[in-house]
Amino acid sequence: MEFIRSNIYTSNEITLAHTLADALDDRKSLAFYLSCAKKYPKDYLLSTLTHVATLPDHSVRTTRARLFTNIITKSVFNTNDYVRD
Repeated sequence: MEFIRSNIYTSNEITLAHTLADALDDRKSLAFYLSCAKKYPKDYLLSTLTHVATLPDHSVRTTRARLFTNIITKSVFNTNDYVRD
């Protein structure tokens, strides 16, 4: 029962995932952004999005979506040092 419940997204998580996908022009990766919205704190995601979105074009070597993904997946939230309440 817990496994099924953990796969259901709240309306806030869905809205956040759409916000990320739209801002990064990466709608094809909506499933990834949904998983991020469930796993990471909203403030962290939005501050990372702001950082990535405001970088000058010459600072982004791939795409902003790829940069965002790299930052998120290498965050402290993916280590054993972080425990989510």
